[in-house]
Formats: sequence, C-alpha cells, structure tokens
Amino acid sequence: MDPFTNFYIKHNTHSTKVRIDKIQYRVDVNTLEKSEAEFFKLNEIGRVAMTTTKPLYFDAYKKNRQTGAFILIDPVSHNTVAVGMILDKVNSNALPSRITDSERTHIVNQGSLITAKEREKRYGQKGQTIWITGLHGSGKNELAYALERELFNHGKIVVVFDGKSVREGLNRELDYSPADRAEHLRRVAHMCKLLNDQGIICIASFISPKESIRQQVKEIIGAERFRLVYMDADINYCRKNDKYGLYKLSEEGKISDFAGIDFDYEIPGKCEFIINSKMINDQLDKIVEKI
Repeated sequence: MDPFTNFYIKHNTHSTKVRIDKIQYRVDVNTLEKSEAEFFKLNEIGRVAMTTTKPLYFDAYKKNRQTGAFILIDPVSHNTVAVGMILDKVNSNALPSRITDSERTHIVNQGSLITAKEREKRYGQKGQTIWITGLHGSGKNELAYALERELFNHGKIVVVFDGKSVREGLNRELDYSPADRAEHLRRVAHMCKLLNDQGIICIASFISPKESIRQQVKEIIGAERFRLVYMDADINYCRKNDKYGLYKLSEEGKISDFAGIDFDYEIPGKCEFIINSKMINDQLDKIVEKI
C-alpha cells in the first residue's frame, strides 16, 4: 500500500476519497513487535492516520464492528487494497500533516514541503522543459502541440507556452526590440522553472534566435531540466509555411528585427534533438522516449 496514493474509502454504504497522513507503525504478526514503515506489503498489518474528503459517521470498531470497519480501493484498478478498523478520531491539531517548527524554517529557507522525489512519484514524471527553437514558420508550434497531445495520451501533465499566446497576455507591453525580446524569453524561462519545480513538464515554442539568450534560458531553468529541440528548416520552407505573412511584412519594411531577414538566426551548436520540419509526426516518438 503506497501512502502517496489517494485511495477511495468505502465505509458502510458511503464512499469518499482518503489520504494517508502517516504510517505510524507496522506490526509483526508473529511477535507483535512494532516497527517503522514507509509502506505496507501484501498481508502486512499496521496503524495509520488518515483524512477523508467527506466526514464519516462511525463508531470505534470495538463498539460496533459494522460502523467501525472500512475497505480501501485503488483509484485506478478499483481493486481492494486494504481492510481496516477505525480506532478513534484524531484531533486535527495532532495530525502529522500539520506544519512543525522545523518545517516552518524550511519554508522560509527553501519553500515547498513537498520534495521533487515525492512529486515525481505522484505524477509519474520529472519536471522538465522542452525548449523548441527555430525560424518563424519552421513548425515549432506544430511540434509543440503534437508533443503535448502525445504526452497527454501517455498520462503526463504538460503545459505549452508559445510566443503568440504569451505576448497576448503576460508580455503584451513588450515590443520586438532586442532588449524586449530578451526580457520576453527571460519571463517565459522563469515560468517554466516554477512549473518544473512543481513537477510539471513544460513545452516552450519560441524562435529564440540568439545562442546567448538560449544559454541564459538554460541557466534559469537548470541545465539538468532543459531539453533543447532545433527545428531544422531552411528559409524557403519557412516562407512557404508562414501562416501570418511576417516574412512579406519584414521585406516590405513594415516590421523590423525579424530573424532570418534583418539578422541571422544562430543555429544551436549543441542540442538534444534536431527535427526535420517536413517529418514532424515521424519524429515524435524519439522525443517522447527520452522524457
């Protein structure tokens, strides 16, 4: 029985969700000795403190076996994983999930009381950022949202950021000058880092044309969580795939500082994935396998 799982508890005719606050001890069935335990194996016995989402109307098992007994049900398989007896109600102030003095100190110094390992175990994934770079029209968004769909189908928790959606909200006051472009990407990198800290996978789709800016983004997110994907497409392909007509506007002088026209896009010297823009669907699997 994994204490990190939110089970269903069936008590008489009522069912609700329940979390295990703490496994207090395990009992050796042969010697009746008590010992510490992080989880229970098959047929093991022990005492735990639990909290239900909805209140249960119960009696202690020694007073009434019918209203003092329950079963725990796995939320995925719906199989019974444990049966139990209710001993008594625990005062909320005595629950092990209450914040202690040492935990308050930890919050001041480091923040969350939930470790990266706990999040990884709960979500079945590691918080990381897949940063997709390439010229406008190279298929970055197509890859980003196809990858989101594929990861979602695998049960992953994913958030996608793309230039257009971020500029319409968070960064709407920024223009396309070099300084504002850098600030635009710096903010996105910090958002990705915050979500990665919570165990969530981020997919970021941005031209990010300069190696120096991509390096800054990597440093903000953390090298161990940064996965760079380069969309390999020449300028002619990107022109044909331009859904917003930006290449034409740049050539007409109606917009400036446009990567590929006004200045060169710096191809990454080192990246984890190089994706052929004409074969996006055929190359999704190799990214998913490494996430």
